[in-house]
Amino acid sequence: MKWLKKTFIILTGLIAVLAISLFIYKEIRASKAKDLMIPSNTQALIQLNVDGLVSELMGNAISNPNTYFFGKRDSTRVKKPKLWETGLAIPSTLFLFSDKKESDQYYTVQRVSDINRFKRFLKSNMRIDLDSVSTAVEGGFSYFQKKNLALLMNDERIAFSIGRDSTDQSPKLRALLQDNQSTWVNALNWSKQHTEDRKGDILWSNVDKNWFTFDFLNGSVHVDGLLKSDKWRLSDAPKQLKPIPNAVLSAYLDADLSEWIKAQDSLLHRLNVPVDSIYQYYGGYADLHWLAQDVKQEESIVSYEYDDNFEMKEVVQLQEIDAPNLLLRLKASPHLLGYLPEKLFYKFNKSNQADLISLFTGKEGSTDTIFDKAKLVFNLNYSKSPSVTRHLSWLPFFDRWQKIKLEGRARDQRTMQLHGYLILPKEKIHALFQLLND
Repeated sequence: MKWLKKTFIILTGLIAVLAISLFIYKEIRASKAKDLMIPSNTQALIQLNVDGLVSELMGNAISNPNTYFFGKRDSTRVKKPKLWETGLAIPSTLFLFSDKKESDQYYTVQRVSDINRFKRFLKSNMRIDLDSVSTAVEGGFSYFQKKNLALLMNDERIAFSIGRDSTDQSPKLRALLQDNQSTWVNALNWSKQHTEDRKGDILWSNVDKNWFTFDFLNGSVHVDGLLKSDKWRLSDAPKQLKPIPNAVLSAYLDADLSEWIKAQDSLLHRLNVPVDSIYQYYGGYADLHWLAQDVKQEESIVSYEYDDNFEMKEVVQLQEIDAPNLLLRLKASPHLLGYLPEKLFYKFNKSNQADLISLFTGKEGSTDTIFDKAKLVFNLNYSKSPSVTRHLSWLPFFDRWQKIKLEGRARDQRTMQLHGYLILPKEKIHALFQLLND
C-alpha cells in the first residue's frame, strides 16, 4: 500500500504544481492585457474575455466529456479554429474598436507570432489561401478582403476589419498598422469609464456610456445593459395592455418616441409610411403579439413574358403565401388609420377602440382598452415557435433559442436599464459550445 500512497502524493503534488502554473500564466496574460491600447478617437468598443471563456469551456468539457469529445460529428463540417493554432498572439482580452458610436464596423490590431501557421490556419479553417488571393499594398503589406472580413498584414502585425462595409478597407488598416500609437489610450480604462466598470464575457460600450454585457453560462446567455437616448422619453408611470394569452412572442414599450420617429425619416419613407402623421398622432405606447399559427394571404407576383406579337408584357399573378399572425397595438389618434399604408411587408387589417389602434394580419384585432400598472417600460417574451423561427431564420442562431426574456426599467426618462436571458436546449452544456457546434 505504500507505493499507492506515494503515487497519490506525487499525483497530488503534480496537480497542485500544474494548477499554480496555470494560475500564474493566466495572471501574467491578464496583466499584459491591461496595457493594450486603442485609438484616442474610439467611439465604440467590444471587449471579449478570451481566457475566461476558454476556462469555462474547459471546465464544462471535463464535466461533459461525451458531448465534447465523443458526440456525433459531421464529417463534412468545416474544422473549427483553435486559438493555439492561429499563428497570432491572441491576448487574454481582445478589443475591437470603432470610430463611430453606432457603427457596425470594427477594427483590431494583433501581433503575428508565426506567419506561416496563420496562413495554414486560414487555409484549413476558413478556406482562404492568402498566397493566392491577397494583393500587395505599399509599405510591404498584404491585403485581403471578402464580404464582411478584411485584413492587412506583414510578418509581425495584422489589422482586421469586421463589419458590413464592403468598400476598400486597406487605407484605414494601413493607417492603423503604421500608427506609432503615441496618442492611443488604454483600452481597459476606456472601457471602465464608459460601462460603470462592468464585466462580462462580451462587453460592448460606446462613448455615450451605453453598454451591453453578455455572459455565457451553461444552457443560457444572460444579458444586461444600459441605453440612453435624447430621442425618447420613458414613462415615469409604466403601464401595459392585457397580453394576448396564446402569443408565442409578445413585447411592449411605454415611451414617447416622437423624436426617434422624426430621426427615422428616410427609413419610413422607403416603407411608404408618412413620418409627419405618425409623429403627430402617436400616443406613446406600442405592443406586438405574434400568434402561433400563420395566416394565408395573397401576394401579387409580377413577371414578364412575350405575347403573340413577340412584345414584352407585364403579367401579374396572385400567389398564396404563409404570413405571420401579427397584432400590433398603438396608443394613437384614430386619424392615424387614414395615413397608414395597407401593406407593411404583409397586408394589415385596421381597427380602433377609442385612442387605441390595432393593425393585424389575422381575422380580428383587439378590443382591450384598459391599461394596467406595470413595473417595466419595456418587456419582451418569446417561446420557441415554428412560425417565428421560420420567418426570422435570417437572424444568426435564432433557431437555437428555446426562450428569450428581456426586461427594461426606467432609471430616468432618458435611460433604460436592461436585464434578460436567452435559453438554449441543453441546460448542462456551455452556451458558447452549443452556438458554435450544434
